[in-house]
Amino acid sequence: MKPSPDTRHSRPATPAPAAQCPIDHEAAERAARALPGPVRRAVFLGVGSLSVSAGIIGIVVPLWPTTCFLLLAAWCFARSSPRAERWLYENRLFGRYLHAYRERGVISTRVRRGATIFLWSAILVSAVFAAGQLWLVALLLLVAALVTAHLYSLPGEG
Repeated sequence: MKPSPDTRHSRPATPAPAAQCPIDHEAAERAARALPGPVRRAVFLGVGSLSVSAGIIGIVVPLWPTTCFLLLAAWCFARSSPRAERWLYENRLFGRYLHAYRERGVISTRVRRGATIFLWSAILVSAVFAAGQLWLVALLLLVAALVTAHLYSLPGEG
């Protein structure tokens, strides 16, 4: 009896890249390359600008991500506007921290402490308003604890 195609090879099966990430990055890159230059530049500039806006919202809204949006903006600006990318990394509000996180994967002690204090303050105020909903208070405290654990799991600097 002839072995089936699945049992011929003894090496372990590796999951397809799509199983690891739901986004087909190669298809996205091909689609972007298919756009005419000025349109591609405008799309990257637009997505980068929206990402900066979302990142700025994340500075003041607890649990809304900041760094990932700013990293996406930097990636988009690198493909569309060196001037916008330079502005992002030289920005006095978040440029230095973004650069440290992107280049070395570190977060300063001051930023970590400030983010933790702001996060817990906002969560506790929210918990006071949700005091009648015990499950909601528990959920808020759990999320705050997990975000704090993530912040302190990142390598520190200074």
